[in-house]
Amino acid sequence: MAIVGAIVFTAVGLVIYFLTSSSGFDISKLAGGNIANMDIGFIQALQISSSFGMFIAGPIAFAYIIERKPAQYFYFDNPLRGILLLLVFAIMLFSSPLFEWVTVINQKMSLPDSLKSLEIWMKKSELEAAMLTKKLLVMKDYGDLAINILMVAIIPAIGEELFFRGGMQNIFGQWFKNHHVAIWVTAIIFSSIHMQFYGFLPRMFLGALFGYVLVYGRSIWLAILGHFLNNGTAVVMAYVYQKQGKSLDNLDNETSFNNYSYLISAIITLILLIIFFKKTKDKTIKITYD
Repeated sequence: MAIVGAIVFTAVGLVIYFLTSSSGFDISKLAGGNIANMDIGFIQALQISSSFGMFIAGPIAFAYIIERKPAQYFYFDNPLRGILLLLVFAIMLFSSPLFEWVTVINQKMSLPDSLKSLEIWMKKSELEAAMLTKKLLVMKDYGDLAINILMVAIIPAIGEELFFRGGMQNIFGQWFKNHHVAIWVTAIIFSSIHMQFYGFLPRMFLGALFGYVLVYGRSIWLAILGHFLNNGTAVVMAYVYQKQGKSLDNLDNETSFNNYSYLISAIITLILLIIFFKKTKDKTIKITYD
């Protein structure tokens, strides 16, 4: 269903782009895969339409086919408590230094000499992904910011949580009858599918965090909020950097925290998670997979 959704909505999105684009589209700009020459409007149309089709339309259609109640299947209809929303917001805020530390550790990864060819390919793939991301994050005004918030934060937050936590994690939970296994297997796949190896660990831990938030909070809105805050913050920071006349290279290379900040972040995040899990036990129980 995800593949069908991606094909259908990508086709529709590109047709709309070609019909509405004032400058038209030069197919030669894609020749050779030269990212620097790619048409930014085309990339945005492709990204938005394919992501919507694969991660939102596909999973919703799947839920209709197997249960006919997508809201129930994806835990949209469970009561949403304000205290849990506030705790998710706080967890994402105070865990930022901790995830930066995990990212720094991941980026220092080095493979043995026998796997040097694989490491070269991984670094090349990472560089190409970074170049494309920077091209997409070039923003001149609030219109560009709004498009990127939609493309990088809103659609991925809703869609990837529907696909991975609501759908895939649900399926694995029914297979393994163990929510811990389901959460971590889904988190590994979630990180792997992004094909960014030097950001694998922080993305995997984020996926696991969203998985536990869903299982114990019993509402996918909590995972969506966490995902949106993570992605949306990056977009807004990139916009602010450019408005200040700074290069996006500074955003990638600059470490904002020191070792004490990492430790404090880990302690506060752990405390907030404990509070979150205790609050979920006040009025409800975790999701179980039968």
